[in-house]
Amino acid sequence: MRKSEEKPVYIFKICVLGQERVGKTCIARRLCFNTFDVNTRETLGIEFYTKDLPIIVDDENSFVRISIWDFGGREQFKKLFPYYINGANGIFMVFNLIDLQTLLRLDWWYEKLEEYEQIHTPRMIIGAKNDLVKTADEKTRVDDLVIKRFKERHKETDFYKTSSKDNYNIELIFKELVISVLEKNKLDYNRLL
Repeated sequence: MRKSEEKPVYIFKICVLGQERVGKTCIARRLCFNTFDVNTRETLGIEFYTKDLPIIVDDENSFVRISIWDFGGREQFKKLFPYYINGANGIFMVFNLIDLQTLLRLDWWYEKLEEYEQIHTPRMIIGAKNDLVKTADEKTRVDDLVIKRFKERHKETDFYKTSSKDNYNIELIFKELVISVLEKNKLDYNRLL
């Protein structure tokens, strides 16, 4: 429990992008509240979450506050995108590992990142719902070769499979993105805990 007067050493805005129902909200809620609900309702507009991650800066314990902006993936919310993406420090590009269309539709988000000059913002591709891959029909799974080609086309290096249900790689992806933000902006830190 932090004392209310403690201030974060850094505050980062993390945007979560992708089509509706790919698992964006479940990722944010798993990190922030350590909960999972299979019946999570669809995000209408934008939802906000906050999480403090411990960090050591100049050999002192502190924390980074991440403000997670969960953007509804439906068509009618896309007109809000310029307001949403403004000032982003890090971006997750999320798709469903058992729905190829959700990966292919990330192209629209990449176009918008370029249009609004966010193409150089630290980001990573997230394949959500890894817990469903084993039981899914082979035809519906997103093939690793397709993911590899998608990454190459968008010049991406960072990709993680996650499961909010199993709490698989959730904290890891946020820590890795925060490290990318720290390093891109040449900010001082000893290590993220």
